Amino acid sequence: MRAAVEDLQAIWLFTYSRSLLLDAKNFLAELREVVPDLDKITPESLRYRALVEAAVVSYGRPFTTCFLPPKRKVVPLAGVPPPQHLAEFHDNALILRDTMVGHKDATPAKGYTATPNIVVVRIYPDDNFSLNATMLGRMEPAMKSGLGELCNYFVKHCEANLSRLRKHYLSEFMKHQPGQYELVISEPPADWLIPFRTKHGEDYRE
Repeated sequence: MRAAVEDLQAIWLFTYSRSLLLDAKNFLAELREVVPDLDKITPESLRYRALVEAAVVSYGRPFTTCFLPPKRKVVPLAGVPPPQHLAEFHDNALILRDTMVGHKDATPAKGYTATPNIVVVRIYPDDNFSLNATMLGRMEPAMKSGLGELCNYFVKHCEANLSRLRKHYLSEFMKHQPGQYELVISEPPADWLIPFRTKHGEDYRE
């Protein structure tokens, strides 16, 4: 049985969502390696800020818009709510992603009365002044822990769906010779598995 287009889309969405959530989890774990003592973190720690932002962006991607052929606009994990006890961490991560990491807003996020993105003016005694943007601060331990739990939760959701799809199409996959293939979201009679021809260093379009 040829894989249905809807299932090909689901395989793509769940595979990429799982990958992004695992990335987010790994970025969070790396924070501990940067500075073991979180109380000593300062906003000037560039590597720390980079890992926080990478974790937030990776986590947020399965909950933001992407496009599937032919120009179908979807949110990969739309309609999959977080556990109730982690809902606040989930919402905070997406707000952080939307207003401070993915892009900066000078207006407050929905439900907030102020924005953390402010310009700080420093006036000095020598008749000089400077303009500085506020930076992303440290991630609180509770948020770091909650975000890690959320990653685990949604990875399990993706794995369960991929396991179901793998079993359903096992015989169809195994009709192909051993090797590496690209899964193509296509309507019949077009092939949905084609040889993966990309070599290291080559353009993916070749």
